[in-house]
Amino acid sequence: MGRKMKNAPIYYILAQARFNPILSLDQHIPKIQDELRQAGYPDFSKEALAAIQFNVSSGGELGQITPTAQPVVRYQFFNSDRNAGFILEQNGISFQMTNYDIFESFLESFLIGVNIIHNSAKLAYSDRIGIRCLDAVCPKVDEKISAYLTPSVLGLFDQLAPRKLAQAISETMTKLENTTLVSRVIIINQERTGAISFPPDLQTPLQIGEKFKNVSGVYAIIDTDAWLQERKKFDTVDINVVLKEVLAALHKEVNSSFKSIATKHAFKVWE
Repeated sequence: MGRKMKNAPIYYILAQARFNPILSLDQHIPKIQDELRQAGYPDFSKEALAAIQFNVSSGGELGQITPTAQPVVRYQFFNSDRNAGFILEQNGISFQMTNYDIFESFLESFLIGVNIIHNSAKLAYSDRIGIRCLDAVCPKVDEKISAYLTPSVLGLFDQLAPRKLAQAISETMTKLENTTLVSRVIIINQERTGAISFPPDLQTPLQIGEKFKNVSGVYAIIDTDAWLQERKKFDTVDINVVLKEVLAALHKEVNSSFKSIATKHAFKVWE
């Protein structure tokens, strides 16, 4: 059982599973919506998006790249407070949360949604399972960000005076067999008091926690993303066993990266 820090810096976490395409997903939505509503996710909406796909023709020496817009429909199921919920597409489901407690309860919530989808649409396999976590590193008024982060991720943020920092980014990608781990640190100088930022590629409709809504000065986001790119069949194994095993292993990878980035002083403040 995981242990929650009293001043935990985590403000967003996401788990995702990509599965075999279900072109008849629309037919299953009424049943799925009703079951997720009863499970505590009554806030339902349907979105139609346009995904840009680049097609390369065979004509000419280098060929011609033609962008085309492909319609993508996704369904959102959130709780009443809009701090946790599911996003469902034809080939994947994600569960995101901004009121994180401990990993075990987060995982169980994710599995509730996956099982509702699986029982209705009969998933055959998953070929990508991942987890992503955002932590906010906000120094106290009389402290610097360097007290919270190891030197390897600090870059030149305080070495170019009299220039004022706008943003500094560190990113490291590592691989182990079919597992990929991306460890990012984004240092931001937020002059006006406001909410913690999200990375540009990650937009969420969820409400963030109160303690992350009034931040100013220099702070950092530890953005850790881990995923397994491997086909896992569900016809001969329990989907819950597979997802628990994979996500628990990925969570360990995320924790290992986090502990390599944050200092002992940081953990003392958060605990």
